[in-house]
Amino acid sequence: MQAADLAIITALESARSFTSAARQLGVAHTTVSRKLKELEDHFGTRLADRRDDGVVLTPEGERLLESARRIETELAGLERDIAGRDHRLTGHVTLTTVDALAWLYLPTLTQFRTRHPQIELALEVTAEPRNLSRREAQVALRATNAPDDHLFGRQLGSLDFFPYAAANLADLGPEMPWLEYGGTDCSQPAGRWMRRNHPLVRPGASLPTPLMMFRAVAGGLGAGLVPSALAETAPGLVRLEETPAFSIGIWLLTPMELRQTARIRALFEAFAGSGR
Repeated sequence: MQAADLAIITALESARSFTSAARQLGVAHTTVSRKLKELEDHFGTRLADRRDDGVVLTPEGERLLESARRIETELAGLERDIAGRDHRLTGHVTLTTVDALAWLYLPTLTQFRTRHPQIELALEVTAEPRNLSRREAQVALRATNAPDDHLFGRQLGSLDFFPYAAANLADLGPEMPWLEYGGTDCSQPAGRWMRRNHPLVRPGASLPTPLMMFRAVAGGLGAGLVPSALAETAPGLVRLEETPAFSIGIWLLTPMELRQTARIRALFEAFAGSGR
């Protein structure tokens, strides 16, 4: 048995099916079944049961899951500690962020690549935040007002959300169609603002991210709350109020163990002059 084999148990616990676990691990369905059988033969006991509601770990499987997570955490810490001692301006850096911030900071990333061609930069744009502690990425560019306190971070600025509309809609008054956020960190503060300022309005569409909201508002689909940093790139948009509806901080974050790594420091320095 190898430490990597224990990933089968953690994947089955979270996915609750062999097919989903295989997809999560990037292997074939038969590989998950075979590896589980090998683990059960090694320990001499059943580790998981197939039920109508999915795969469920046995008590022995739960004990192995606890050990697997502990080993995974220790290996991740060891890897970060070793990486943190690397003082070379080479190697790989994975930066995870959301679409709006990727779009806004693309010039900064371009300058970084030009200045440090020996550093391989991978940009992951996803709606779901990656777990830095579990090595899913080394650096995160996040919009948040509550950054994780176990991470090293620098606030780059903030996204200030104002109500905007396309010029042809700006004078419609009560008849103006409105858009809302759905399923993002923006949905709660945006929803509170809408209830205070337009309690009788029923939004006509829901957008998943600030960048999608910006594109929809700029396209004339309706009025909505858009970060001013995005809206200022579209001259045809009209700001409907001069007071921001809400603001969200922009943070660059990395695990504490990596903050002294040369390539991570170089990336932080590149962002230092890119406040919003």
